[in-house]
Amino acid sequence: MANHNNYLVILAGGAGKRLWPVSRQQLPKQFLDIFGTGRTLLQQTYDRFASFVDASRIYVSTYDDYADEVLRQLPEIKPEHVLSEPVQLSTAPAAAWATFHIEQFDPKANIIVTPADHLITDVKRFKKDVEQGLDYVEKQADFLAIAARPTVPNTTYGYIQKGEKTSAGDDLYFVKSFSEKPDAEFAKMFVESGEFVWNTGLFMWAVPTMVKQLERLMPDMAERWHEEPRILSFDEEQALIRQFYPASLRLSVDLLILEKSENGVCVKECDFGWTDIGSWNGVYNAAHHDADGNAVLKGDALLSGCSGNIISLENGKRICVRGLKDYVIAEKDGMLVICPRNESHTLRNFLNEARMRYGEACI
Repeated sequence: MANHNNYLVILAGGAGKRLWPVSRQQLPKQFLDIFGTGRTLLQQTYDRFASFVDASRIYVSTYDDYADEVLRQLPEIKPEHVLSEPVQLSTAPAAAWATFHIEQFDPKANIIVTPADHLITDVKRFKKDVEQGLDYVEKQADFLAIAARPTVPNTTYGYIQKGEKTSAGDDLYFVKSFSEKPDAEFAKMFVESGEFVWNTGLFMWAVPTMVKQLERLMPDMAERWHEEPRILSFDEEQALIRQFYPASLRLSVDLLILEKSENGVCVKECDFGWTDIGSWNGVYNAAHHDADGNAVLKGDALLSGCSGNIISLENGKRICVRGLKDYVIAEKDGMLVICPRNESHTLRNFLNEARMRYGEACI
């Protein structure tokens, strides 16, 4: 497939709170080498796409405080290709800005938007699926979601219900419904039905398709962006973003497309070995396990009668544990957390209480 007008936007502005205490506000998960591969999650995402998307058409959307870290980890990226947000909102404003930015010099571009915290085991199949998706959005005025075939009733993922097949291929469907992080009973029902797929958060569209959507949902920003038919200077673009960002849609790109779109929305069902590294459960699922199902990412652990645990200890620290099952044991910069790995709400409560007791430095 020719690269012609295909662009990639990597979303790397989140705080990564669900992987606390290893992921911190100052250096969140996307900038960490969680599995000891020698490449961070952001770098792995870049590597995955750089084989078929021209480096000159790759952008990173991030928070102002992380812009220097992006450039340090990805020296291949030009500074003007780092779209740094003045505030940490959700991902819809980032997708909007990237679309308006690219529209200025390539109004018929195709855009891929991807989170920076995915692991993919079958990169060859992934490339094939993404290229097929790009061909689709270039020809059809539809949004396209790339989804993964579910294997277990996971309650931390969103689910997309497949509707009728499109005429473009056996694995392309119109979206019938979307559910965010269902409870265990519904997740089990979704998987057993065969009608639902996991929402990976990876989306594609042609610029005219998204601009039409944004003109309806963000009319003030769209109007100002289109006031002058020319490419804005860096300072002009930054001033415009800082004016409109606080008032922008506080939505994820998922909701912007799957719930707010008046265009067609389709989903491509894929099977390329996808894992979202958004929580400790996700890290556990992607990690190497010992015979008892324990995953030791960092540190030296002596375990007895333990199973299903994930352990990450900085600076080679040692730990002895007896009789623990399905827990997170994680330590960084003097903050040790021991918590059931399925209880993301407990981890969130710990984080909030730690902030109040110990200050911002601990988060």
